[in-house]
Amino acid sequence: MSFIIRAGLVIGALSYLAAHRDDPASMARLSAPPVQQAVSAAWGALPADAREKALSDGAETIVRQMAGSVAGASRDTLAETDRRPAWRGADGR
Repeated sequence: MSFIIRAGLVIGALSYLAAHRDDPASMARLSAPPVQQAVSAAWGALPADAREKALSDGAETIVRQMAGSVAGASRDTLAETDRRPAWRGADGR
């Protein structure tokens, strides 16, 4: 029964959107503002010292990551317990 309800909702939503795809006023209500404009507005709202700190922190993080990859740092994420063989019982076979 839930499959039929979900299928009906999906078909109804697609039919609604198809019927209104040529009407820009109705589609404008459904679309979100572009991400680039939102990020630009948020970045502009920050104080200058906060922007400088964010840029310097980001640059330091990038330099650290690049230095680690150049130095050949280990990317091993296994813990010591992961490297041990599985327990095989009391008699060890």
